[in-house]
Amino acid sequence: MKSKLLCKLVFLLLPFIAFIIYQQLHVVPSYFFAIIYAIASLIYIFKDNSAIKNSILREHQIDFQKGSCIIFAFILLIMAFPIGGYMTVPLIMEHSTQKAKAVLVLASGATLAGDPCYATYQRIIHGAELVKNGQAEHLYISTGFSPINEFQEYYAVASLTQMLDIPQDKITIFKSEEIKTTETEATYARKRLAEDGISKILLTTSNGHIYRSCLTFKKAGFEEVYPAPSHNNQTTVYADDNMSMFRAAMHEWIGLVWYWINGRI
Repeated sequence: MKSKLLCKLVFLLLPFIAFIIYQQLHVVPSYFFAIIYAIASLIYIFKDNSAIKNSILREHQIDFQKGSCIIFAFILLIMAFPIGGYMTVPLIMEHSTQKAKAVLVLASGATLAGDPCYATYQRIIHGAELVKNGQAEHLYISTGFSPINEFQEYYAVASLTQMLDIPQDKITIFKSEEIKTTETEATYARKRLAEDGISKILLTTSNGHIYRSCLTFKKAGFEEVYPAPSHNNQTTVYADDNMSMFRAAMHEWIGLVWYWINGRI
């Protein structure tokens, strides 16, 4: 009885689980996943029940159909309303007024064309403003490494920094294959900034990412990590793309749980 109930629950939740996995994959692999899942699920949804040989698949076909309808309605809801924004609200941190020798900006990727994505642009401009208004002395920017596009983010950021209204000798861009996750980013930054005698930093990233980032960088050994998010309470909830906001919010909540389980925060 319990095994049948578990199977029923699995088939009902499978479309939702697949949707979350798709949301968290990198851009290029996600298309392949979506195509394969869509073809397989459509065949399963519309296949004649009597033609399915596997008894478990035949028995739970209706459960999968129900789950698919529910997730389809849920996707429409996400697209219509800023659910991801409301999920981000508990992660909001107030911008610090503390001064520091360094503001460290966590870049947020580049487009396939090699331009800084919008979040990267927002974060770097905000970091530059902190240097210009005297809250920080030096702008450090952390860029990541991806097996797919390698150092594309670094080159996009380097191009953007040429247009900043601050002296170039006040800008340092991190470039390393070690930077692949927030944890490795924190470890690398701690090592590099220790060489410059810096243990207290202003940390700039998007508001949804600031909470996990501050905890991770503090765990990496920084004496003080002052939150300096590029968003505020008024710019957290609403965005032009509700689906992207939901994906980012889910990424942060999953990341928080995963980091907590693994002792990274």
